[in-house]
Amino acid sequence: MQRASERRGAGGAGGGGSVGCGARGAAAALGLVILALSACSEGEGGYAGTTARVGKDTETLYINNGSEPEYLDPGKSNDSASSTLVQQMFEGLTTYGAGDLRPVQGVATHWEQSDDNRLFRFHLRPEARWSDGKPVTAHDFEYAWKRVLRPSTASLAATNLYVLKNGELFSLGKLKALREAAPLRAAPRPDAPSALDLPKGAFVVVLARSPIQVDTAIAPLAALPEGSAAVTFAKGDAKGGAGDRLSFGAAGGGSAGGGAAGGDAAAGGAAPLGSAPGGGWQGAVVDIVRVGPPCKCNGAADRWFEIERGGARGFLPGCALVPPAGNGNPGKESAGGAPRSEAYAVVTPHTSLPTYEPAAPPSGSAAQGDPPVGFVPDALLVEDDGAVGVRATDDLTLDVQLEQPTPYFTDLTSYVTLFPVRKDVIEAFEKRGEPELWFRPENIVVNGPYTLDEWKFRYEITMKRNPMYWNHDKLKIHRVVWLEVELYNATMNIYKAGDLDYLGDNTSLPAEHMDWLSTKRDFQRYPYLSIYWFEFNTKKPPVDDARVRWALNLAVDKRQIVEKVTRAGQMPATHYVPDYTGSGYDEAVAEDRKLGVDPFSSPDVSFNPERARAMLAEAGYEVVREGDGYRAKSFPALELLYNTSEGHKQIAVAVQDMWKRHLGISVTLRNEEWKVMLKNVRDGHYQVVRFGWIGEYNHPATWLGTLLSYSPQNRTGWADQEFDDLMRAAAATADPKESIRAFRKAEKRALDGMPKLPLYFYTKSTLVKPWVKGFKGNSRGLQLVKWLWNDPSWRDNPSNETASPELEFPTPGRLGAP
Repeated sequence: MQRASERRGAGGAGGGGSVGCGARGAAAALGLVILALSACSEGEGGYAGTTARVGKDTETLYINNGSEPEYLDPGKSNDSASSTLVQQMFEGLTTYGAGDLRPVQGVATHWEQSDDNRLFRFHLRPEARWSDGKPVTAHDFEYAWKRVLRPSTASLAATNLYVLKNGELFSLGKLKALREAAPLRAAPRPDAPSALDLPKGAFVVVLARSPIQVDTAIAPLAALPEGSAAVTFAKGDAKGGAGDRLSFGAAGGGSAGGGAAGGDAAAGGAAPLGSAPGGGWQGAVVDIVRVGPPCKCNGAADRWFEIERGGARGFLPGCALVPPAGNGNPGKESAGGAPRSEAYAVVTPHTSLPTYEPAAPPSGSAAQGDPPVGFVPDALLVEDDGAVGVRATDDLTLDVQLEQPTPYFTDLTSYVTLFPVRKDVIEAFEKRGEPELWFRPENIVVNGPYTLDEWKFRYEITMKRNPMYWNHDKLKIHRVVWLEVELYNATMNIYKAGDLDYLGDNTSLPAEHMDWLSTKRDFQRYPYLSIYWFEFNTKKPPVDDARVRWALNLAVDKRQIVEKVTRAGQMPATHYVPDYTGSGYDEAVAEDRKLGVDPFSSPDVSFNPERARAMLAEAGYEVVREGDGYRAKSFPALELLYNTSEGHKQIAVAVQDMWKRHLGISVTLRNEEWKVMLKNVRDGHYQVVRFGWIGEYNHPATWLGTLLSYSPQNRTGWADQEFDDLMRAAAATADPKESIRAFRKAEKRALDGMPKLPLYFYTKSTLVKPWVKGFKGNSRGLQLVKWLWNDPSWRDNPSNETASPELEFPTPGRLGAP
């Protein structure tokens, strides 16, 4: 996840805090921390700060959360500041056990699954209740999961539920149903011949909609040229005078041609259709009159379409066409002034639907050859989530059908995206036009251990025990106080003063204090399933060139960063998936290194300034000697964006210096508050930005999935069909070992494109007071408060038992042979 400084990110920024040697007071200014420390004992008994817990009851826990959360909505939470809090207030079918975070009983008490790991049937505990006393039902889970996938929800975490049958198609808005029977016509006319009749409720995949808008100055082609099955389409640079280009061939290349903006040259040697002024139809809203053959455009599955404007016709691939402005409703007239017929959708029937029966043959498996493609009136298409593979068969039974065997699925059910929410609560606020007010303290309804009590913006969030939680009586922490202090030094000092029991999941220790802190008895460090990386906006020059991106990568001495800047035992990263990731990935790493064939340990991916300069020169930016340093000739302005944090600033400054020393390029640094930065990144207002990614589940797909061309987590603009295909093949491979091998092959393909510059794999370094029991460092860097408690007799009690026993799942039952 992105977790707050990352996607469940790492790090954050904050606001208020509290100081004192016993009584916890509000911090009017962080400068008061230093004054308070002068009256406090430090380093008692080898600890980093006071060991006197004065004026605080044992049922209250004080933690720093770092940043202001973006959403306390499980379905939309996508950053660490949010998900850390959501984890305490909601509960999934499974929940993370303490320490190793394996799935233990949450709302579900047991399940059955099919032998091929595609079908699951979960059974819910009847005593589970929402905080308003209503029962937690399987219908709440079904609603919540489908809500995440609904396009209108715009959840950045929707990809976590692409594992459901038809989840991806539905979330992308491509899977629709017919609200009444209709013929699949060969042309967008009521009198066109029909290939077949589609019944009411039939599901179809939408390939395009007519009318559609032309997104290129290249004139439509009068005929399809040789090699049209593979297309490369490149948008031009209006400022630089370069026009759009369309080329064909086995890899989308081959015989190339192009058209300057407004010109009439087409690609591939075909005669241009010169009916539009200047030869091109840039911006025109046109009708699709015929569906052409399939093709791949820039590596992605696509089709050719014959389009019409004012009586003139020609061909363009779908990648050169976009939905028209105004939500696809251009008016009653066509671009040529003629009356426009009703809008049509280009669709193909979709019969691969959930069966929830292991023995049943896959629906639609008897179909041979390519499915028919044709036109239906767009007005007949409706959103229908009935084809998504999750259903409540009764209040306490939830059936799930997956698209592919997914070995990490029951791990994923412990993650926030799959938590239940209440339809009546959320939709009441949506109807009022206030969709984000449902998770305010006065409105929120939760099903987890704690409920939201107070939310003081940019200062403090408090929670209290949920009186209706099924395991309420076993919770030893009754109240949780979450500070929102972004500054690492301030957080450390508040902890030393005794006003924090735990530094927090989203807080890092100041690098300059790491050496002496690591000797203290309350210091903990453990591997962390997370990566720190820079993301490139591959649509913005100069980082739109992979050679430039690779040069920037090779010019960064990552070992120096972890040893001299961060100093917390992090591992320099040459690739995207932490080497210690489970599901067999760590075993594949060890095997490859033993054989000497690990692609991510080779010299080709390591720090190499000389090779970096050569690659920059190959990209057109010759690096020349200038005095004692270098200068990259004609290299344009470059800006590195990071969210406000002293730690992120130190890394940014170090990388800025390395790029200047080794490549001779000047980089401007820009820092913004976390939520402001997120918006600017979503809007594409960046060239290079720092992010991190915390594994949502212990499998390489959680990191690699952020690079899929269709993932809402892919902010880079990088799209590679071969990578997408490799990821699909890896997910569909039933043998776990072979599947991991396929994922590593996909990772190598992604690294070749360098859409993200990997810096290091995290370790989690933190401070936790000795009286906090049940605390167990884990690779997700996540602590569920329900397992924790304060032990006033900690000096005499060395044990570290959790607040209550974890309820293990029985061995899953079987749903039958596939």
